[in-house]
Amino acid sequence: MILLLACLSLLIGPGELGTLTNSPSVAVTTVLGLSSLPFGLAAGPRYVPKWKKQACEIPASQHPNSHYVCDEAGEVKCLPGWTGDLCDVPICRKGCDPLQGYCRRPGECRCKLGFYGELCDKCVALPGCQHGSCNVSFECSCDPGWKGVFCSEPICAPDCLPSQGYCEKPGECRCRLGWQGPKCKECAVLPGCVHGTCQGPLECRCDPGWTGLLCQTPICSQGCSREHGACRRPGTCRCRVGWTGPNCTECVPYPGCVHGSCKRPWECRCEPGWTGDLCNEKLTYCDENPETCRNNGTCISMTKEDGNYRCMCPIGYMGRQCQIKTMVPSTELIPPMPDPVDSEAKPQMILMKPELAESFQSLDDKEKDSMKEEEQTVEPLGPIVITDPPSTIDPAATVGKWPTEQPTELPVIEQDDENEA
Repeated sequence: MILLLACLSLLIGPGELGTLTNSPSVAVTTVLGLSSLPFGLAAGPRYVPKWKKQACEIPASQHPNSHYVCDEAGEVKCLPGWTGDLCDVPICRKGCDPLQGYCRRPGECRCKLGFYGELCDKCVALPGCQHGSCNVSFECSCDPGWKGVFCSEPICAPDCLPSQGYCEKPGECRCRLGWQGPKCKECAVLPGCVHGTCQGPLECRCDPGWTGLLCQTPICSQGCSREHGACRRPGTCRCRVGWTGPNCTECVPYPGCVHGSCKRPWECRCEPGWTGDLCNEKLTYCDENPETCRNNGTCISMTKEDGNYRCMCPIGYMGRQCQIKTMVPSTELIPPMPDPVDSEAKPQMILMKPELAESFQSLDDKEKDSMKEEEQTVEPLGPIVITDPPSTIDPAATVGKWPTEQPTELPVIEQDDENEA
């Protein structure tokens, strides 16, 4: 007790302590009350901050935007939802992130730049980030299977060559133009290639038997006519209409043509001795007149318009009925003999009859000289040129008919005995 009073005398002074000692009950109460207060607060007058004294000195009506009231003891009491010394700090929504969120009135939660959500606990990813997320603001951490700054590039399947394949989602491999296969390692033929393969992208190497830009044209059999034949499979030859044969080089005669042939499709050129549109009418003039051609001439029956017949004369005879005997040039040329009188005379060609040429080799020199003088021509033979006059007859009008003989008038050189008779 004495120690306690000594301590109180140090704190409140000797005068105050004497007053307390005159009233023992008060002194005891005072001592007990002081002993219940914290050290430093129980002694001396209570300290009140200046802002708090000023806050309560002015009536609350003069502070319409204030968020506090003063009690009877002059203490500041904040209105609900506010805190701080002057009650100017709003209390945010419960759970609002204190670092990423804030509020301007009680109960709200406004997010700082880079965060969002009701409690501002979610970060904002990098603008443009497609397949990624963030742990901090404006980050783009890619999801599995994606890469790139914005996580927009898929990671293709393993072994998918970038030059030959690509992907639109992770793990796949789509082939670029000209490539095919699971990993796009096989070349693709040119679009439209029918019978071909490839060794590189967009090639069309034709299989055996095919040709063309797209290997769509078959190679026909060897010798097949390009003009009159074609094929649908390699090694074959299909004839066009009007042509036949293994190589389609033979024309098809007119249907029903009996004794005739053709040079163009659907023709019927009659053989000798036959006439008619189908060459089925036999010409019988020579059979009915066997003595028409003389001197072993061959008679060929003709139509009435062509003169009924024609004679094929043997060598040495001519004329319509082979009744004219002609001089036949020798088939062997005898070298000319030099003239002793005129050594500069031009050599002359000797023409001999066939029957004289056979016995000419067996004669002696004198007999040969005499025969040469008899058979020697007056002038040497010049070049022989045979020309045909231009024809004015339509070839189509003579189809199936034997060509007519032009009438000629030749001087009679020598006639046989029958003609003289």
